[in-house]
Amino acid sequence: MALTQPTTVIAAFIADLTGSTVWVGGLSTVLAVAAALPQLFVARWIEPRPRKTPYLLIAIYVRVASWLALAMLIYRIGDSKPEALAWSLVGFLGLFFAVGGLGSVAYADIIGKVISPNRLGAFFGGKEVVAAPLTIGAALLARKVLAEVPYPRSYALLFGLASLALAIASIGFWLIREPVDTRLSPRVSKWRDYGAQVLQASRQLGPLVVFQLLTGFSLMVLPFYVVFARDRLGAPIEAIGWFLLAQVGGGLLGSLVWARLVDRAGSRLMLACCAGTSAAAPVLAVFSQWTGWPGLLPAFFLAGAAFNGRKIGFSAAVLEIAPASGRPTYTGVNALLALPVAFLPALAGTLLTRWSYDTVFLIAAGFIAAGAFWARRLPAAEPER
Repeated sequence: MALTQPTTVIAAFIADLTGSTVWVGGLSTVLAVAAALPQLFVARWIEPRPRKTPYLLIAIYVRVASWLALAMLIYRIGDSKPEALAWSLVGFLGLFFAVGGLGSVAYADIIGKVISPNRLGAFFGGKEVVAAPLTIGAALLARKVLAEVPYPRSYALLFGLASLALAIASIGFWLIREPVDTRLSPRVSKWRDYGAQVLQASRQLGPLVVFQLLTGFSLMVLPFYVVFARDRLGAPIEAIGWFLLAQVGGGLLGSLVWARLVDRAGSRLMLACCAGTSAAAPVLAVFSQWTGWPGLLPAFFLAGAAFNGRKIGFSAAVLEIAPASGRPTYTGVNALLALPVAFLPALAGTLLTRWSYDTVFLIAAGFIAAGAFWARRLPAAEPER
């Protein structure tokens, strides 16, 4: 995933293709909607099934195929038809993230079965740490490829390598022995009847969703740090690799902290600390205009830490709230209710056609800080020690 990081590699690629902040923000929105929208529909279908691993593997291999097809298309078209390539990018990435909706629902249920509740932080944080050497290596490789391989074949190579890496990664799920679920919810034949279950999940997830919406402004500006660096700070193409490396490094160190906080103090405190870290990133980005593009590296570092924190904290929080028999539904409802976050990058791209980067970054920081205060309303867990 580091080879095709949406907020650095893909954002830079779409900016090079179109030269438009609206395209950068719009693509981020399309990908987020594609990932979130199918989850509730998939949850109703998959929840009564005793094993979820086959559906997760299907999702993985469709994603492998979409990366590979995109790589081949970029290689064949080159830079002769940038608009056609941009729309192809939207299509294949949309497919990639849409089947991820199937994968996310199945994945959450599998992890809920095989990882004990008091070790969720260790798992979600630990897997980021274990993956860190390869992730950092991928970031260094991406920097080298972008600097030395001619555009746009550099992006074709990155997407092709990502497809290969994801295929290898799928071996891990073949090795997991998923227990057969004995606490299944009965299959609901009508959406009207399923609505009562969805409504109950919505009420319990409400405070968490509000927190996600407020802190989601960090995702609103994240794709634009690299555009800001290229547009206003004169950053060279190889700077993208350094930004990616800083983001990955922040994610690695942040994961160590977030994992311990989740298991020791629960997701509420961890998410509050994560929000404070996230609010600092756009503020640092504003100050980087006086230090040049290297001054943007701390912003990427904190953004990477906060980005991983969101994944760890929200995953743990949903599993803390959801009953064992309803994990797919709660996962899908959470994704659907938090869907407005998906439109924030598109909003930012539109605002940047009229407002300055400073203004948009500082507005985002204000909303994220409000989310840090809202964290006090999140349900408190009683983690085992």
